[in-house]
Amino acid sequence: MQTKIQSSTETGYAIALTSSFCSGLSTVIGKYNLEYISPLLMNSLIFSIATVAFAVWTLPRRNIRQTFSITRIGWFWILMFALTSWLALWAFWAGVQKMDPSLASFLNRSEVLVAIILGIIFLCERFTKLETLGTVLAFTGILVMRLTLRVEYSEGFWYVLIGAVFFGITEFVSKIAVRHVTPVIVAFIRNAFLALFFWLTLLTDRFDGFEGIETVWPTVIALGLIGPVLARILYLFALKRLELSKVAVISQIQPVFVMLIALLSLHQLPTLRETTGGLFLLFGIVVMVWGRYRKRQIIRT
Repeated sequence: MQTKIQSSTETGYAIALTSSFCSGLSTVIGKYNLEYISPLLMNSLIFSIATVAFAVWTLPRRNIRQTFSITRIGWFWILMFALTSWLALWAFWAGVQKMDPSLASFLNRSEVLVAIILGIIFLCERFTKLETLGTVLAFTGILVMRLTLRVEYSEGFWYVLIGAVFFGITEFVSKIAVRHVTPVIVAFIRNAFLALFFWLTLLTDRFDGFEGIETVWPTVIALGLIGPVLARILYLFALKRLELSKVAVISQIQPVFVMLIALLSLHQLPTLRETTGGLFLLFGIVVMVWGRYRKRQIIRT
């Protein structure tokens, strides 16, 4: 029995690492796509692809009535989840278009800091000493990144930082949403709403057609399947085998994957000082998550 549990745990770690790799790969693919098409067009396409993929995967298992049989409060939180996701994704990809993808990935990890702070404000939780140390390290990393940032990247820095704030809010909202609706259905409906939101925004924002799509349509399809579908499904499967805090720690390795993939494929790499700031931020987030894990372990015992 213990061998079976250990095997499940090891599988969970492998799945979590694969999910993190897929997320990192998505960032690099998205950076490439944005050389040819706008963030709005790219998001409209990838979430349409993700919606179709989720529909093919979900609807045969349950009929349409079962899928959309959701309470009003459930619909409210799904809509909030979709809205905050839309704001986060729009800001993040607008920032990635203007800066090094490795640096953007480091900076986007501050979403965990936002999520924990929201938990403290709304759930009356307190910082442990480890979480306080992690917060200081994370803010130090953000400050170093900002002070050493190349001038042409300054606008992208703020876009990604705003996106990270909304990603943190999204993480907080999603925890409430999955109390009312199963995670897979939440992800399916959220992707459908995101596709709708992005198409409406695109069509009301001087849509210039599909210029550039002929160059990147294979990578747009790949991004739609790897990002909001594969990475998300793997993340959910990892959560079945591991505690949330452990999956969260593993997910922090994503910027390392982004850096390696970007170096190999795009020949882009942050400066040494920018990387130092990113590592401070990354280490601070890991310390915060580990502090939260230890706090929960103490409460259980």
